[in-house]
Amino acid sequence: MFHKTLLVSLAFLISSLNAVPLHAASSQRPNIIFIFVDDQGYYDLGCYGASEVKTPRIDEMSGEGLRFTDYYAAAPICSPSRAGLLTGCYPRRVGNEVWVHRADSHSGIHPDELTLAELFQQNGYKTACIGKWHLGFDKPFLPRNQGFDYYFGLLHNLDPVETVFFENEGGVPLMRNEEIVKRPVDPAELTKLYTDETIDFIEQNQSDPFFLYLPHTMPHNPLGVSPAFQGSSQWGEYGDAIQELDHHVGRIFDRLKQLKIDDNTIVIYASDNGRGPGRTPEQKIRGRKLSTYEGGIRVPAIAWGPGLGLTSGETTSEVVRAMDWYPTLATLAEIAVPKDRVIDGRDITPLLKGETKVVPPPGMSKSLNALVPLRRRWDPSQEWASIINRTEYNDAFFYHGSQGALAAVRWRNWKLYLNPSLELFDLAKDPGELSHVKNGEIIRKLRGMAVLFQEEMRKDTRPAGETTRSRADGRTEIPARSLADLHSRMEVTYARYGDRTLEMDLFRPKSSWGNLPAIVCIHGGGWAKGNRTSHEKVAQALALRGYVTANISYRLSGEEPFPAAIEDCKAAVRFLRANAGELGIDSEKIGAIGLSAGGHLVALLATSSDVEQLEGEGGNREFSSAIQAAVAMGAQTDFLSTRTRDISNMEDRGQIWRQFLGGTQKDNYNNYQMASPLYHLDRQDPPCWFITGENDDASTLAVQFRKRMQELGIPTGLTVIAKAPHPFLEKQVWFDEAIQAADKFFCQEFQ
Repeated sequence: MFHKTLLVSLAFLISSLNAVPLHAASSQRPNIIFIFVDDQGYYDLGCYGASEVKTPRIDEMSGEGLRFTDYYAAAPICSPSRAGLLTGCYPRRVGNEVWVHRADSHSGIHPDELTLAELFQQNGYKTACIGKWHLGFDKPFLPRNQGFDYYFGLLHNLDPVETVFFENEGGVPLMRNEEIVKRPVDPAELTKLYTDETIDFIEQNQSDPFFLYLPHTMPHNPLGVSPAFQGSSQWGEYGDAIQELDHHVGRIFDRLKQLKIDDNTIVIYASDNGRGPGRTPEQKIRGRKLSTYEGGIRVPAIAWGPGLGLTSGETTSEVVRAMDWYPTLATLAEIAVPKDRVIDGRDITPLLKGETKVVPPPGMSKSLNALVPLRRRWDPSQEWASIINRTEYNDAFFYHGSQGALAAVRWRNWKLYLNPSLELFDLAKDPGELSHVKNGEIIRKLRGMAVLFQEEMRKDTRPAGETTRSRADGRTEIPARSLADLHSRMEVTYARYGDRTLEMDLFRPKSSWGNLPAIVCIHGGGWAKGNRTSHEKVAQALALRGYVTANISYRLSGEEPFPAAIEDCKAAVRFLRANAGELGIDSEKIGAIGLSAGGHLVALLATSSDVEQLEGEGGNREFSSAIQAAVAMGAQTDFLSTRTRDISNMEDRGQIWRQFLGGTQKDNYNNYQMASPLYHLDRQDPPCWFITGENDDASTLAVQFRKRMQELGIPTGLTVIAKAPHPFLEKQVWFDEAIQAADKFFCQEFQ
């Protein structure tokens, strides 16, 4: 486990010895309040066009501040968005780009990152986080170990996916620092509670400069609205929650004015991601949370600080990103971002103060942290150097989806989608992204930016923080830090049988380019039970070693008996081959791996590429189902053996065989023969490696099968895992040995 407290203490000691903070505590330095609401859509304030709700206080803030029309959250989903805001980096740069931190997460912002709160804290500011955290829950990742002097709120979401972790503990706890204040929490009271705590903090620190981060839980589902605001809007609970937020934003402004510190305070209002599309013909943006359509990631944002020279009553269409607040707020507080910090944010202070209408190029040095973007890597190849300059590249915004993959790039008014094909939109004329634009010059420029960005991220990404926990049972886990190095596409349909579809989950290493070998992962369960989740770790572990892996579902014998399962395996291979270009697969290097029943299907897949009766109608029949390497684990390979005959006759043990193959071996010999990998084995079949546990049945050693392969001159071999039973993938030490053996074999065959 990372020892964040120790690291912070050492960092503070070193900074004390080698540098003097830019300021001693002074009431003249501006206070900063960042109000960060959860899941509020682009049009969902009066000043952004909402007619269903009344938001007079936020509209007043907009009228006295600068309203952004083209402001982007760091991500279209919660945790990555927060990581981007607090680090000034694309979430991908700091290893926090994938999905959200659930309650069982062991990762978060790395202790070596300097959060915005730490930056302010180290320069004499009082810091507080009041509201929803959602950035890691082990000790190194908690707010007070990430730069906040004070914390009050919920560390977690309140949706059912997360609250299930707390069912036996009385519900999700409301925290003050490390102490539980209440559980379960009532969502309807949170907006007021957070605001009460905010006002208390302001009152207690009015004589000192403070940085207050207020990440509201609302209006995320489940919505909570206090009785005073229920039914107050024309937009159901969602509108009511927004009107309640507006009221409490007003309370903060009122208290600042009463304390006479409003002229020395900057307030930012923004949403962490979008929610939904427009609702009228004038509201053209489409897309929802989690998507990279504009509605998923372009959000409301307002900067207020007229007493400190920020522009009042203006609107800007400059492209501004959540990461830009890091160097900008530092400049407004007269704090230089340390020279060793490589971040993605730009200093937009001149824009905020009305000194420029655009974000000025770094080289103009118009603000304290203007040069920070020049720390980013810039070494374009000849292909791109002549069409993209450094300022253009730094001004671009790179959209990442909720699973962390790069999806699009925006520069000025142009937005280029990258997958599944290049699609260009002019957002100034078409904010709804309805009409493609043909402009080869712009497409080439934005595509080049995407290539340069991918190369930058490949070389310069930093790891997420990660803690490890020793499990008493030694069960298999893959660290979240490792999973962050994978691209994933989940629930991809690969076969159709009428209305019935079958899905696969795809994994690919982020650091690998070009076409990679692919491996189909086939789960066990006696052909009768289980699902692909049992082989998810196998797929992920192999993907981390340089393969595209496809973890597949197939029709179980209770739904369709043999040969349905092998037909599905073959359909999966054909799908990968048919879509090899899109998926980045070398279509001549496809393998398979599976345990138990999955091991049998792998062996059968390897030996039956020329058996037309087993191909099925799962689609892509014009492509071959042949594989080039197979790893069969704990597999039965001889269905015509005496052992199989005897087991198929047993009342209990033989049930799965009889269901799968339509009776006993004696009753349905032809099916057993057709399902037997040894029966089909011939000289054209690919190399096959076997893995089994020392305590598994001797039949899984595949003695006759390997002997016949040797006679045919086909490479084969066996790994026996010491002391392991049949389900050896469940224990980390056995899992690691199996994956290492499989990887060594695949590398040898795919070199």
